[in-house]
Amino acid sequence: MQKKGISLQNYTLRYLLVALLPVIAIWAGLFYAVITEEVYDNIDDGLKNSKLLIIRETYAHPELLNAPEYGINQYKIEPLPKGSYDFSDKFISTFEFMEYDDDDEPVRLLQTVFNDAQGNPHRLTIRASLIEEDELLEDLLLALIGLYIMLVMSIAILNRVVLKRAWKPFYGLLEKLRLYKPGKGQVFENPDSKVAEFKTLANELREMLQRNEATFESQKQFIENASHELQTPLAISLNKLELFAENNTLPEEQMAELGKISDTLHRLVRLNKSLLMLSKIDNHQYDETEEVNITILTSQLLEDFEPLAEHRNIKISMVVQGNIAYKINKGLAVALLSNLIKNAIIHNYEGGTISINSSKGLFTIENTGSTKTLYKEMIFKRFYREGSNEQSTGLGLALVKSIADSNHITLGYSFNGNHIFSLAFPENNSDS
Repeated sequence: MQKKGISLQNYTLRYLLVALLPVIAIWAGLFYAVITEEVYDNIDDGLKNSKLLIIRETYAHPELLNAPEYGINQYKIEPLPKGSYDFSDKFISTFEFMEYDDDDEPVRLLQTVFNDAQGNPHRLTIRASLIEEDELLEDLLLALIGLYIMLVMSIAILNRVVLKRAWKPFYGLLEKLRLYKPGKGQVFENPDSKVAEFKTLANELREMLQRNEATFESQKQFIENASHELQTPLAISLNKLELFAENNTLPEEQMAELGKISDTLHRLVRLNKSLLMLSKIDNHQYDETEEVNITILTSQLLEDFEPLAEHRNIKISMVVQGNIAYKINKGLAVALLSNLIKNAIIHNYEGGTISINSSKGLFTIENTGSTKTLYKEMIFKRFYREGSNEQSTGLGLALVKSIADSNHITLGYSFNGNHIFSLAFPENNSDS
């Protein structure tokens, strides 16, 4: 069974999300990085401004130079020995112990070196707490994650709604194609769509189906005519052979040859009928259905096959554990069961047995015969013949398979020393 593929909407959505997810993630990351940089730039500008104010105050009030520890104004000044120093500003993000929180907190430091009014070097360190800024950035990060999720969900939902509406004519075409059956006289109407491609597709499909409909009708008529034309000369030939056979003056050898020719012609008649039935089944020409009691029908058919079975001394037994009532074309049901019964008789040996079992939803027919199993992959194929039986057309089991498949019946074969063919009927039909 062919694996079911992904729907067009989901296929499109999958590729859209694969493309958008990293793009949105990169955009969110860049946005967060820019905002973070802007926050730190604002803090650094404040620290630079504080630096200028503190240095200016130390010139006016030299006693401020004696501040080795952080005070209320969050700066400290340390004297340095005379020497050569880098007077540029340095910014550091770190953690320092805060007494009011009794814990390490994130801070931003500005370190620089300056000379006082007497030209003595000092190191100035100013700090600013990042607690509020970090909380802001954390909230921003959570907001970006939430926005990212909502954006992806919104895109997926909108994409599904928009695509469903946009592709509605396409799915309408698919549904019409799924329901289309040749020979039913169905009119293929174009869907109501403003999309040029859908209109073109619909026109092409309509023209293609019209050609298929014409070809189907032509082939169906040809098969029926050819079958009829073949049936007439075959019937005439058989009648003439019977007239020849009634002539007792013919030598025995010629009578034997006439018998072989008659057998061949009868085989051609059966072959012709089987091919015509297969063609009709393939073309869904057996529409009329009715509830058929499979169990009762089997009993009736066994009476018809009783002379053939007795001729070969084959014993047939039937066990009914439950009746099977199934909605099917009566002619097809007869062909289905007749071919199974005939197959069990023809491919049996003299004095063999056939056991038929009818239970709720399951019909089996078991027969003696060849001591080796049949090839499951081949026995239901057309014109395949197991053994050298010249009377076989090679279409009996193929016909059974075609009827079963067209009516949702599961045909099976197994071997346990005997050959067992089974028909499993769906439970949603009438069983009793």
